Amino acid sequence: MRQKSDSCFSLYSNRCTSLWINGLPNLQENSERIIFHNVNIKNSQKKPIKFQNAFIQEKYLIADQRFINLENLQLRRQVIKNAERQISNIQYLNISNNLDSIEIFGPELQINQIYNYLKLYTIQQQFEDSYQIIKILGKGSFAKVYKVRKIHVNYQSLDKQEYTFASKVFNKIKLRQNQEESEMSLWKEIEIMRLMKNKHIIKLFEVFEDDKKVYLLLDLLEGGDLLSHIFKNNNIYDETLVLKLIHNVLNGLSYIHNQKVIHRDIKPENLILKYKNNIEEIILADFGLADFYSLKGEYLFQRCGSIGYIAPEILNNQKYDYKVDIYSLGAVFFLLLTGQQAFDGQSSHEILQKNQKGKIDFKLLDQANISEDAKDLCMKMLKQNPTERISSDEALNHPWFQTYKKNVKIGSLKIIKKPTIVRGHKGIIRCYTPLWINKSLKSITDSSDNQEYLSFNVRDKTIQEFLDEEHLKQKQVSREYDLEDDTIEEDQIPSFNVLQHFPLVKQKSFP
Repeated sequence: MRQKSDSCFSLYSNRCTSLWINGLPNLQENSERIIFHNVNIKNSQKKPIKFQNAFIQEKYLIADQRFINLENLQLRRQVIKNAERQISNIQYLNISNNLDSIEIFGPELQINQIYNYLKLYTIQQQFEDSYQIIKILGKGSFAKVYKVRKIHVNYQSLDKQEYTFASKVFNKIKLRQNQEESEMSLWKEIEIMRLMKNKHIIKLFEVFEDDKKVYLLLDLLEGGDLLSHIFKNNNIYDETLVLKLIHNVLNGLSYIHNQKVIHRDIKPENLILKYKNNIEEIILADFGLADFYSLKGEYLFQRCGSIGYIAPEILNNQKYDYKVDIYSLGAVFFLLLTGQQAFDGQSSHEILQKNQKGKIDFKLLDQANISEDAKDLCMKMLKQNPTERISSDEALNHPWFQTYKKNVKIGSLKIIKKPTIVRGHKGIIRCYTPLWINKSLKSITDSSDNQEYLSFNVRDKTIQEFLDEEHLKQKQVSREYDLEDDTIEEDQIPSFNVLQHFPLVKQKSFP
């Protein structure tokens, strides 16, 4: 039963148990540690807690032989002023769950260091006190994404510095329409993103919550998605660029997999340049479909992804592992090398069937102006049998990366645009920046730039329901799609369909 607290995190395990746990947690070697110097701790009755050694490491506050798991606990910071209304040098932090709280206080410099570490793992309030919204970047059924400005104030000197971020803002009213599932999904997305500390993966900085919203503060990726970058550069590139891109994404994937996480939605829209015109700074974004690897194959959502990029074992309801991400990246790799999609067709039904069977025309690789090593790696990433498919670490050691200066082709490559007529379909949405593409959050944007490609979206259904609906629509010669509420009405003008992939239904693997 829900507690009186209206928080989306009130039923999280750490909120409902004793704050302190006896013993020591399992910690990774060489992880960052913040040691308490000249810092004091009080319990909820304002009584001092005595300790010999105290520090924060990973998601734990450890004091001698007991610890607190900080994940999704509430964090508040108090700015204390003296009688002359001047900022005191002693500052306070309060950490609490549903049952208990502690207070940490000490010199401002030390408290700042502790606070900057704590804010990644905890939930704060008063978003508006720290951030100012600049403009909306996109919106969907459950959330909106804003560009926001953080104003950092040095309380002693009152000097101000400005930083910009992307804020993914969830509407709690809409989240509660399917409350248990939505909250579990939100917890998991945040938990996974807190682990991501790699330069090729989008970074989460802190989380806020108030009565109506949950705010995730993320990297602001200003360079646009991969295909927009290619199109802006006259849609001409060479194998050297593809090599750098694939190597960087594989580097990120290897990190993710070493954290026991599967991304499950690798596609061009989720590959973003952090800065404009800098392919070296490619970032893998959107962990809305990510999950921790399960040996038993049990996930909150069993079958998910974007049609045209999903590993066949997911579509065939088989157990799967990290190699589903390699297959998805292989489909992106294929597109970049050949200029054509790995799975093409005249309808979502046809694309899905080819995707399910792993039916790829590999002759297109032979016809492309690419090296033999590039072709070999792509084919190994797209092996239908996952036991034969290369892993992320194996791929990073492929000869294509080791001897590329000798083997890479200098000739130009180009993505082939296929014209399609758009007749104002309510279902057509544009995917330029993927920060807000969540498993339940359907991506749309206010931008009118870069209208080269489209993506269709459907509500959650089983795969068979999806196929049955598509078959019925084909009989009726209809191009209508069942879509989420928040969509953009497109003009009745011709457009170009480059990525005709469809976010697949998400089917729960257990009640």
